Amino acid sequence: MKLKYSESHPLKSYVLNEQFLTKTEFIDKYENFQWLDLLKLQLSANENQIHCSPSLNIEDDNGNGVFVSIVGELNEYEFYICYKRPITRKKKKWFGLVEYDYYDKNFCSVIPEQTKQDGLNAFMLFYEKNYEELEEKWG
Repeated sequence: MKLKYSESHPLKSYVLNEQFLTKTEFIDKYENFQWLDLLKLQLSANENQIHCSPSLNIEDDNGNGVFVSIVGELNEYEFYICYKRPITRKKKKWFGLVEYDYYDKNFCSVIPEQTKQDGLNAFMLFYEKNYEELEEKWG
């Protein structure tokens, strides 16, 4: 199975290297991605030049996906894992008196304080379509 892969670089306003990758091809890209070099570039740039944090992204045909970004300082950084998928959640209105189901087709959970290995694990669960464990860990 191949998923849509792309990269986000700090000084680019568009995604790069869009292509379809197998799980094995993706692991190679992930392990060789220049996380710290791009973070260093971001930290040395002027604020108005920065468009995003260095990130890798994979998506399926429905637009659901996992995105991993590196943030922080060179000597103290962390990874964010974002998991985008549709969910139904409870919402309230009328001062909490009325509760109803709300379908959010583009819900994205953002989980900070993750490691590089956590990011790879999230991607692997997505490739394996293990959405239950992905939801449990990063939902």
